Amino acid sequence: MNWPLFWALTLAFGVVLGNIMLLKHAAKLKMPSMSQQQKGNPEQNAATRQSPQRDQTPNNPE
Repeated sequence: MNWPLFWALTLAFGVVLGNIMLLKHAAKLKMPSMSQQQKGNPEQNAATRQSPQRDQTPNNPE
């Protein structure tokens, strides 16, 4: 028997099986809705907002 081929197939099968198990587990998780995230910690919400960069100017037609 070709042992490198056996180990390569075993590794590939393990990766595929692991990904399928991970997808099944992730499908059971619940994601909070946007309204629940906004009601959460206000300091955390402020940290996630992005501020405009100072060196950029607004796009004016003038």
